[in-house]
Amino acid sequence: MDDAAGSQIGGRRRQAEVIAFWSLTVLGTAIMCGAWMWLGLASTEQVTESAKAPPGDTSTDGIFVIFGVVPLVITHLLGLVILRRAAPHERGKRGTRWAMAAIAVLVTSAIGLAVAIQVNGGALLTPDDGG
Repeated sequence: MDDAAGSQIGGRRRQAEVIAFWSLTVLGTAIMCGAWMWLGLASTEQVTESAKAPPGDTSTDGIFVIFGVVPLVITHLLGLVILRRAAPHERGKRGTRWAMAAIAVLVTSAIGLAVAIQVNGGALLTPDDGG
C-alpha cells in the first residue's frame, strides 16, 4: 500500500514538473520576443544617437551593446537556468534537464527572433547610414 501511495505521489510530482516546465516555456516565448525586439530598439537608439553626435565622436558606440546585447544574453541565461530547474527529472539519465532547458531556450529564442524580424519589417537591426 505504501508503494502505491509513493508511486501516486511521484506521478503527481512528475505531472506538476511537466506542467510547470511547459508553462514557463510558453511564458519564455513571450519574453524572448520582447528581448529580441528590445535589441532592435537598442539598434535604432544607437543609430539615432550617433547621427546626432559630432563627426568623430565615439561616445555612443557602447549603447547597442550595453542596452541591447547584454539584456539579450542575460535573458537567455536566466531562461536556461529557470527552465533547467523546472525541467522534469528523469531517473538514471544525467544531463536531460540541461538538454531539455537548452532546447526550449533555443526554440523560444528562434520564435522570438522570427517575431521581432516580422514586427520590424524584415530587419532586426537598424542599418547605420554611415554618417
